[in-house]
Amino acid sequence: MVVIEPDTLETPSEDTESYFFYTDDGLYVGVVNHQKPETLLARLSSRDQFIKRDGVSLTLDPSGEGTYGYWFSVNLGGTLQDGTVIPERQFSNQWDGAWYGAAKETETGWTAEMFIPWSIMTMPEIDTETRKMGYYLSRSMGELGERWSYPGLPRTRSKFMSALQPIEFENVTPKKQLTFYPYASSAYDRNSDHPDAFKGGFDIFWRPLTNLQLTATVNPDFGNVESDNVVVNLSSFENFFPEKRAFFLEGQEIFNTSPRASRQMGRGTPTSLIYTRRIGASPNDTGILGLKLTAVEENQPSELFGAAKVTGQNGNWRYGVISAFEEDTKLNGSLGGTPFNVTQDGRDFAAGRLLYEDTSSGARKSIGWLSTHVAHPQSDATVHGIDTHYLSQDGRWQADAQLIASDVNDVTGQGGFIDVTYTPQRGRKHSLAIDYFDDKLDINDFGFLRRNDVKAARYSYQRNDNNIAGLQERVSNIRIVEEYNGDNQRTRSGLFTSQELTFDSTNSIFYELNYFPKRWEDRDSGGNGDYRVQGRLQTGFFIKTDESRPLSMGFGTFYTGEHTGGRTMEYSVEFALRPNDRVSLLAKVAYEDKESWIVHQAGREFGAYDAEFWRPKIEFDFFLSARQQFRITAQWAGIKADESQRLSVPLGDGSLLPVNLAAGASNRDFSISRVTFQARYRWELAPLSDLFIVYTRGSDVPSMPGDDFAELLSEAWTDALIDVFVIKLRYRLGS
Repeated sequence: MVVIEPDTLETPSEDTESYFFYTDDGLYVGVVNHQKPETLLARLSSRDQFIKRDGVSLTLDPSGEGTYGYWFSVNLGGTLQDGTVIPERQFSNQWDGAWYGAAKETETGWTAEMFIPWSIMTMPEIDTETRKMGYYLSRSMGELGERWSYPGLPRTRSKFMSALQPIEFENVTPKKQLTFYPYASSAYDRNSDHPDAFKGGFDIFWRPLTNLQLTATVNPDFGNVESDNVVVNLSSFENFFPEKRAFFLEGQEIFNTSPRASRQMGRGTPTSLIYTRRIGASPNDTGILGLKLTAVEENQPSELFGAAKVTGQNGNWRYGVISAFEEDTKLNGSLGGTPFNVTQDGRDFAAGRLLYEDTSSGARKSIGWLSTHVAHPQSDATVHGIDTHYLSQDGRWQADAQLIASDVNDVTGQGGFIDVTYTPQRGRKHSLAIDYFDDKLDINDFGFLRRNDVKAARYSYQRNDNNIAGLQERVSNIRIVEEYNGDNQRTRSGLFTSQELTFDSTNSIFYELNYFPKRWEDRDSGGNGDYRVQGRLQTGFFIKTDESRPLSMGFGTFYTGEHTGGRTMEYSVEFALRPNDRVSLLAKVAYEDKESWIVHQAGREFGAYDAEFWRPKIEFDFFLSARQQFRITAQWAGIKADESQRLSVPLGDGSLLPVNLAAGASNRDFSISRVTFQARYRWELAPLSDLFIVYTRGSDVPSMPGDDFAELLSEAWTDALIDVFVIKLRYRLGS
């Protein structure tokens, strides 16, 4: 092994021994980690959670050609992590496999063991007795803040999947796999007309061949056993939330058509033709004018009849098909002050994917097709996309591109993007992204696109430096963004610079200085005109102490200029208390002081507000064992905003203009108070077999600007919009 974090490629301070053997059933891996006992760092956590500790990770490429892979981690204490990886280094933890792992302290350090059944992985069919794969083994040492690996593939190197260590297996032919996942859940919902609810259903995973898997779910339960973060969004752009439902995560990597689909590009959001959070989301608007729904009715999820998915491989071709069918949703509201009930039809979702990959020349070349369709009596939406990918043989050049066409109710749109990365040497990377989306492109019935009507270019340069006196690593970034709409108005632009220093003590500091030149805001008014935004600055820093210590802290402050000359000051503090391996307490609080914060009201009118914004968050974990966890999470978002000025978009467009208030004009001060609380017990009975006992409480109280923050928090806790207690058992049966 060599040291890859920080990227020194030096020989590690401790020895690591790894052992592999295999049977017809699967691969066994044993790792002996030599280490002084007093330096061991064992911390239990939720599955797939990344924290600083001692651990061992194995990445395995069953294709043998660097086209897709799986990773498995065992951490000291017994916590497991796993996920998928696609070229060249797109790691995802949104996959859980039925494998076994354990760890144990010894007199000379600690050991990790894994058993990975062949049947949980997709493998190409072969016509020889020898099966070729690739592997990568890494080890993290928490006290030093280092990661070591074999082969040595630091993140500063452009190649990963295509540079794994080759390994050969004889006569490995996975058995057919049939897995049955029945579940039963019982819920008590205090805010429902039918508070007691029992539900049962099942998922089926069938792998008749090594390169084919069929998945189906009947009467699925996508109940809330893990809550989303509290988000207050008063902008015209949608928030993106990660998928957390097991059925949609299994085999999802084939539907990722570019790196943009699985990670954020700069500060933007993903661009993806498939965003599975659309499935089972709130029902479509009924289209009935004057119909008023309560917040509970308006935001209730849609139930599903079922869903099915097929993924497979044939030679250089990989493919996938997914479909899902929503039930009709009964909505209770009022129309003209009279109670009114309506049933909204559910949506039907379908998508098909085909991908051709070729690595025979040493370079990676691929081309793919993805089509999606959403059917509903009020609306039909079809989207097609062609994607292509290239990685040069030496790994210096990488390109990903996609062309997109949409047809929503006979309105057609087009667009596309290309991302090019050039890595001339380790630790130096240039990236260029170019976008074009016309004003009719619409993929958001099934996919996710931040906005259409865009012509944009983004350039970034990242430099990683090591072997600097007193520093483990220095990471420097510079980015330039230029974005215009179809009227050639600059709508998004900036020069961004940042640097992060990690010291030998593993304490770190991040600081940035950004400049936003003058631009046009063409979305916030809801189609009622564009207005000019003046040039602004943003700067700040954040300091973090060594996270391997029982108590670590972080604090920072950031300044951001507002649209019309005001400013936002943000202050944040966080700490993590881990007195032992089984207990952790994380607390974060952010406070914002805003002057002349611009918020759209109605039509062409805006308000300029002086506001305060509190965002505390607490996470408490207690582990009875590596398989039994009690977890409490609590978040609150509180805003008090006092209107200081009324503004309007001028009829000819331009800067916002002051509005003279009429005598007796109503006050437009407002407040927001939202709480999410969850207490959860999870017992992992066996791989992918769990018992959950969950209590979830959430709220979004009406505006009460006259109350102070303490009263807003109290009201948000007592006036619950969500108040649900759930017991759920899911058990895996099969080969």
